[in-house]
Amino acid sequence: MDQKSRFNHFFQFERSPFLRARGIFPLFGRVNYSQQVALLRILAVAAEKKLSLLDVLEAFEKDIRGRWRYQVLRLIDLLRSGVPLAEAIETIPNVIPANAYFLVKAGAESGTLPSALALAAEVCTERRNERDFLRPGVSVYLSSVLVIMACIIGFICYWVIPKLKKIFLNFDMALPDLTVSIIQTSEWFVKYFWVFPAFGLMVYLARLFLIRLDFLERRGHWNSVPGLYPRGRAPDVLRFLHITTESGRPLMGAFETLTRTTSNRFLSQRFRAILEDIRKGNDCWTALHDFSLLTPSEVRLLQSAQRAGNLGWALKAIAKSIERRIDYRMTLIREYLEPAMILSIGCLVGVLVIGLFLPLVNLMHSLA
Repeated sequence: MDQKSRFNHFFQFERSPFLRARGIFPLFGRVNYSQQVALLRILAVAAEKKLSLLDVLEAFEKDIRGRWRYQVLRLIDLLRSGVPLAEAIETIPNVIPANAYFLVKAGAESGTLPSALALAAEVCTERRNERDFLRPGVSVYLSSVLVIMACIIGFICYWVIPKLKKIFLNFDMALPDLTVSIIQTSEWFVKYFWVFPAFGLMVYLARLFLIRLDFLERRGHWNSVPGLYPRGRAPDVLRFLHITTESGRPLMGAFETLTRTTSNRFLSQRFRAILEDIRKGNDCWTALHDFSLLTPSEVRLLQSAQRAGNLGWALKAIAKSIERRIDYRMTLIREYLEPAMILSIGCLVGVLVIGLFLPLVNLMHSLA
């Protein structure tokens, strides 16, 4: 069996309904960040040493297992069929870290792919070594808490509150306004519980629709909404300009490449506007500031570094500084969001306890 037939056989084996029904599919596991960085470093070394990517990847896939091996086999198959490396990487989900896609694609567009792979591997290795980056995401934590709370509240609304309501009606007692509101809310929740999963499905379909229209990007990274927060893409842009500067290429060509790098409409329009501003004779760093990618202090630093002939170092340092500030803000939001979530849940539990048990206390007093 040749390599292509082996890949197709493996792909059909994984997607077979029998395996999904039997629950064997989860045994293939998932691709973690360390594995993505390892592949990125292998690609960088192979591109730098001008080795055959197919030979390197075929040797690499013999020592790995599970879904990770399937991803590498799929990459090998695409490369063998003549697909360029950047397009093959973009086709396969989660094969390299999300924050490396932009840099790799920009390097392929500009002809500086080896340097782009090396810098992407360096950046992703640094992020892997940061302790806070390895901590589970706040979205997973909040989603888990919300799902558990929804199940508990659903059980209370469906099973507990109707029993209490029947007790209250049998004794023909006046209920507090809070208790009446809780009973009405629980009845609405039981009757229209399907609204919440339907809303989640609508949000998911809307995301897919926006991706199809090129308003959002497929990669799950915090800078994937450049229309709302363009500064999130500034580290990627500055690192690409660093590669261009180190390779001796003109900056004008780098900005022309940026307009073709991304399929995101917001980001592409922003890059085109920056390019037109530069063609009119304006300073490129001022243009980046005018379109919310740089701050005035960063513009002054880059202008000084350009005059001093140390532009490459300044671009790389500013990119790292911006990324650290964004990570710090995200960490700060998470640190405030977690206790806020716990406090909200506590308030909700308190309202339920007070609203449901206050009539019981009144009932016991009347019986006594």
